[in-house]
Amino acid sequence: MTEPQVWVLIGTFAAAILGGMTFSTNLIMGSLSKVIVANTDRLEARIDTLRSETVAETRITRTELNAKIDSVEAALNAKIDGVEAGLNAKIDSVEAGLNAKIDSVEAGLNAKIDSVEAGLNAKIDSVEAGLNAKIDSVEGRLRGDLARIDADVAAITKRVWTDPPA
Repeated sequence: MTEPQVWVLIGTFAAAILGGMTFSTNLIMGSLSKVIVANTDRLEARIDTLRSETVAETRITRTELNAKIDSVEAALNAKIDGVEAGLNAKIDSVEAGLNAKIDSVEAGLNAKIDSVEAGLNAKIDSVEAGLNAKIDSVEGRLRGDLARIDADVAAITKRVWTDPPA
């Protein structure tokens, strides 16, 4: 074989190897693409399934939570209403007791005030009667004194005007 023939064989062998490599690469790439697409589709299907399950679980959980919250709220409202009713009853009881005590104290004070007023009125009447008696006594003495003075003045006048001095 001559040198040009050797180079033709080398070129042919190189072209065949390059063609085989290109073919193999295309086959591998096609297979890999199909596998990747299939796995991607499977993953997307699983993700969609998980998303649906998660949404369903979230709805169930949300419904259960709302039910539990509603039951806790109802229980708390019932307890609060019970406490409020108890407090109102106690407040009403204390208020009634205080009103009764205030009424009792007021009645006692009114009785004492009436008693003091009656005592003061009796003392005032007694003092007034005593003063009236003293005034009447002084008035009687003054009238007697005035009658004597009047008699003395009449006597003096009579003497001065009718009996001239000697």
